[in-house]
Amino acid sequence: MRIGRILFPVRELGPGSRLGIWVQGCLRACPGCANPELQAMDEKQDIPEDILFPMLCTAAAAGRLDGITVTGGEPMLQAGAVRRMLEALRPLCGDVLVYTGFTIGELRASGDPDVAGVLARTSVLVDGEYRAAENRGERLRGSANQRIIFLDEAVRPRYEAYMRAGSRIIDSFVAVNGIVSVGIHPPEFRKRLDRDPGIPPRTDPPRRETPANAVPEGGGPG
Repeated sequence: MRIGRILFPVRELGPGSRLGIWVQGCLRACPGCANPELQAMDEKQDIPEDILFPMLCTAAAAGRLDGITVTGGEPMLQAGAVRRMLEALRPLCGDVLVYTGFTIGELRASGDPDVAGVLARTSVLVDGEYRAAENRGERLRGSANQRIIFLDEAVRPRYEAYMRAGSRIIDSFVAVNGIVSVGIHPPEFRKRLDRDPGIPPRTDPPRRETPANAVPEGGGPG
């Protein structure tokens, strides 16, 4: 399975302390994408599932786990692997948030049993491509066209409380190849960062990498 990075604990992109999994590879190239380094279909980022799944379980056991967030990259381009991953992680946590550039209608119309399997194991789906012009600072979604779809109504109260609780934050981790910023950035963030690399992209102090939140090679805003 092609993996861009794995971080724990992530305190944005969903309520509570979360295991964040960024898949590698996306074909959309949305203007203003926060994770352009995760677009390449890079086979060097492939991790065998028999290594990856136990690694994720070990990371999740390092502290309190309130949820799992899967983003990227485009998770549905690796739907079979994502389905198997969610099956492996299901005993640890029932709250799964998945981001995808496809709409839920497109996913259901695909007739792909692996895509259906991912949806069956997803609590909340944020669907639709990112549109920088519609980035209005809302928590949980990058642009207003994207929908927050509750596939498990049991988690709705937690997510609605999370979305009401405040504005977006940027969580940061110190990784082997620099600072990885996690969260939904303002639309001009990457341009500002290119102009002035000294701009601090965070509201929380960065946390140093440990074996529990180690990331494969490949980092950047996300």
